Amino acid sequence: MTVWDVDDEAIAELGPRVGALGFVSHCYRRPRVPGLWRYNLFAMVHAHTRLEAVEQAEEIAAILGAACRARDILFSKRILKKTGLRLQG
Repeated sequence: MTVWDVDDEAIAELGPRVGALGFVSHCYRRPRVPGLWRYNLFAMVHAHTRLEAVEQAEEIAAILGAACRARDILFSKRILKKTGLRLQG
């Protein structure tokens, strides 16, 4: 999961551009928690290696440009749940 501190005035324009990237499966705008959590844009990226994830984050950073004030990558340690689509019929 990549997390981004994006200027509130730019997030409506830039968020959909991040979400449209082929390696981003989920992209969300979330409220900040002053003094606790500064990030307001979350983008789940999917990579085979940490280096690949860092490269993907760099691609996102290039889109966000100067509107991005801070960022981080929260790497998964293990898969907690992974299931396919379930249909009832």
